[in-house]
Amino acid sequence: KAVVSTQSTGEEKEKIVDEETDKDLDVTLPGWGSWGGIGTNDKPKKQIIKKAKPSAPRKDAKLDHVIINTKKNRKLQSHLVKHLPHPYKSRSVFEREMRQPVGPQWNSIRSFKNMIKPIQSTVDGVVIEPMTAPKGFDKVMIRGKRKAVGS
Repeated sequence: KAVVSTQSTGEEKEKIVDEETDKDLDVTLPGWGSWGGIGTNDKPKKQIIKKAKPSAPRKDAKLDHVIINTKKNRKLQSHLVKHLPHPYKSRSVFEREMRQPVGPQWNSIRSFKNMIKPIQSTVDGVVIEPMTAPKGFDKVMIRGKRKAVGS
């Protein structure tokens, strides 16, 4: 059972909000600007407090039962896709495809095998013909490197 009472969620949210908000900082250095010893004037020293900048209101401020984490996880940045991969034309199609699980636990065996089947398949022992250059291109050897030159 994963039952969470609203009171513990509220307390947890208050704790998180308290940790994330900036606090006023006391930058007073003890001993600096004061004299010590007999006959000195013991006036209380004025504290120097650096005020915290007011933060923007939280997105979950009006929702008591919701905690929204807005921190960026830098470890996950390397796993994000920066550009749309080749076969996809729109971002929404790509995201829909990525949301669909591929494993046999979520799909029937037949559809799972269709999803992981390679686009091209060859039989063992068959010679694969090399690709040919398109018409209008001549292959020229320049200093040991092949270079395609347009006609």
